[in-house]
Amino acid sequence: MALTKTVSKYGVEFASAYHRITNLDYYVNEYAMTQFVEQAPDADGNPVAPVEEEIVTVTKQANVTVRTYADAAARTERAEPIASKVFSFTPDWESTDNVLAQGYAYLKTLTEFDGAVDA
Repeated sequence: MALTKTVSKYGVEFASAYHRITNLDYYVNEYAMTQFVEQAPDADGNPVAPVEEEIVTVTKQANVTVRTYADAAARTERAEPIASKVFSFTPDWESTDNVLAQGYAYLKTLTEFDGAVDA
């Protein structure tokens, strides 16, 4: 899997630049916080003290490192990439697409990869 899209770098235009996810990691961060929740007045209209409530928050995020090569042949020949950048997104853990496929789909939503084609 990869994407191709023209990119300019170092004053040179790479018409068949090859963008490949080379690293993918994800994390799940779960933490609890105590929050005070206001209560409705009692039947007589008197105020009721707030109640402590524990709120559990779960953050799930994926990070992908995209390395850009001059073209597919440069990647195959293990040439040095001309660029490398990390992107973060929130995967759909219920999706039938794996996280890597979701990473490429996410990249195509970014202006930087507008018009990119699957390679």
